[in-house]
Amino acid sequence: MRLFVGLQPSQDFKEALTQVQDRLRASGVTGRYLDPSNLHMTLAFIGEWPENVSELLPEVEKPFPITLSHIGIFEEADVLWAGMNPSVELNNLAKRIRHILADEGIPFDRKSFNPHITLMRKPSMPRSIVLSDIGIPAATMLVDEVFLYRSEHCKSGMVYSVIGSGKKE
Repeated sequence: MRLFVGLQPSQDFKEALTQVQDRLRASGVTGRYLDPSNLHMTLAFIGEWPENVSELLPEVEKPFPITLSHIGIFEEADVLWAGMNPSVELNNLAKRIRHILADEGIPFDRKSFNPHITLMRKPSMPRSIVLSDIGIPAATMLVDEVFLYRSEHCKSGMVYSVIGSGKKE
């Protein structure tokens, strides 16, 4: 299984993200837009791993807010994304998850954590566009649960499915 640990946007947050996608389209930005059902924030990318490890995920002890703030591009990865305001709690949660995975011997991508949600891949932009001019809707969500996702390649592209969470019953 191809796995990653992430956050699932609330409905309001997802609607704000799709508004950003719509504004990018209206500005002439083309590429492979992620389907709204696939929008997520990766906290730790595990990759191929033979078993569901959701029992290792921590509970979010004290829910905290994250706020949408800007758009950016990872040119080396050919990805356009929505970024968040700085959040000590979010960074600490990502560190905590990565420490748990390391302690359990589960390999993960050790690139530094950059809180973002991928909006599209392979963006092509008109020369005249300035990303900072694209309006970002006011959107905040409460982080109260971490999820384990499975990533599967289908005819229409990648599909991300939640297969577990850190919430304990």
